[in-house]
Amino acid sequence: MKVLARIGLAAGAAGLVVGVCAGCGGDDSTASAPITATPVTTTQFESPTSIAAPSGTDTSKPGMPATAPNPSTTQPSDFPGSTTKAGAPAEPLDGKAQRYLDALKRQHVTIMGDTDNSIALTMAKFVCDQRNKNGDPTSMKAFVVAAVGPGEKTVEAANIKADKVIRAAHENYC
Repeated sequence: MKVLARIGLAAGAAGLVVGVCAGCGGDDSTASAPITATPVTTTQFESPTSIAAPSGTDTSKPGMPATAPNPSTTQPSDFPGSTTKAGAPAEPLDGKAQRYLDALKRQHVTIMGDTDNSIALTMAKFVCDQRNKNGDPTSMKAFVVAAVGPGEKTVEAANIKADKVIRAAHENYC
């Protein structure tokens, strides 16, 4: 009886192995096998053109911001930058501003993108303000380096340019 039980067990195991292998169909890819019995569906989102555009956007080009600033927006009274509107003639320079800009020119200091000298003059006002408040010189220099350094190839060159801007402000603007 034991022998028949062993033969039956072996035959059953062999049958199971054959059945499993036959179910595979010889294809070892699982790409076509379903993960679950539930069919997979996709979700469709609304087209960006059907969504209401936020205020201040150019609706002729969906998703694009407006290209012009809101004309009713004004600068805060304590804004440190230029108060002239784009395209408006700049205010005439006073003597100290002209001396400062001339000193920068003599030292061949140019600030990338500063076609109207607004960055240079803002830095002069900032340096003098920090000097009057006994501000931290390290923080002041870091701010000036960040403003005048773009376009320089090295950190050392940006630091040298900032030193020239600070020195010119101290000697000619403050």
